[in-house]
Amino acid sequence: MRPILIALGIIAALAVGWVAFKDRVYASWLGQGEREAAEPDYSFEEDWLQRPAETPPGGWASPWGVDIIVLAPYPTTPQPAGLLPASSVVSKGDYADFMDEAGLSSDESAVIYAPSYRAPSPASGKRMRTEASALASRDVAAAVSRYVSADNRKRGVLIVAAPGTEALLEGALGALPSDEDFRQRFGGVMLPADMDVAEWTEAVGACSGAVEACVVSTSLTASKPVRRFFLPSLPRPRLVYSYDGTLAQSVEARAETLSVWLEETLPKPAEPFDTWAAEEVVDVAPIRRPNSERDISGERGN
Repeated sequence: MRPILIALGIIAALAVGWVAFKDRVYASWLGQGEREAAEPDYSFEEDWLQRPAETPPGGWASPWGVDIIVLAPYPTTPQPAGLLPASSVVSKGDYADFMDEAGLSSDESAVIYAPSYRAPSPASGKRMRTEASALASRDVAAAVSRYVSADNRKRGVLIVAAPGTEALLEGALGALPSDEDFRQRFGGVMLPADMDVAEWTEAVGACSGAVEACVVSTSLTASKPVRRFFLPSLPRPRLVYSYDGTLAQSVEARAETLSVWLEETLPKPAEPFDTWAAEEVVDVAPIRRPNSERDISGERGN
């Protein structure tokens, strides 16, 4: 009888020890990743989670186009503690899962810009996650600034934020222009259910007269999957995203409302010269030296 009690005591001690230290053991087993990552260059496609394959028509075209900037959540796929680069395939895989779970991948006609960023691994500790969140905020600000200067082309803009992206939203809003021309084309921000609309109204600022409120809440939520008591988890566990089935329709309706208002209210911006100049074919008469039949119009870099 005594050996059985001893064996049961050992098993109980091991079970208690596993429950107490399993998360730490799991994080140690994953190992330590890189603590630094290259600054993203948003002129390259690999540093975006999603952007149009072809340049969409500018605001001078009809109907007036609207872009949707999606602020994706931090990756939660188990990885060694450290910093994930913006070009990480893990971040892109988690983004694809998020878009599917949120129901936002169904609208193939939507023009979406989703910047990637240097992100903390889900195995990183609190201090590392705090530092990496500030870094991610700066990256998103740089991406939005690049978008405004190079990709917007007088189109309407709407921001959709995922749960847990407060730092990213701050960076994105800080990079938006404050002039009236842009604000008339800005359709505001659509927040997840866990972010307070009142707290963000001032930060978002002015937006288009097409919408009644510059900040609105959506049904998008994030939750932790049912945790099994004896299985390990990371400081940032995997999340499950859900909605009431109307999120994509709400985004589409807001974009459509903005497009119609712009088309009916604002004068069309002039189309820049460089969008059509390349399509013009100009015939140049050949240039020849006196007493020569050789065309020299393309020589000496002329």
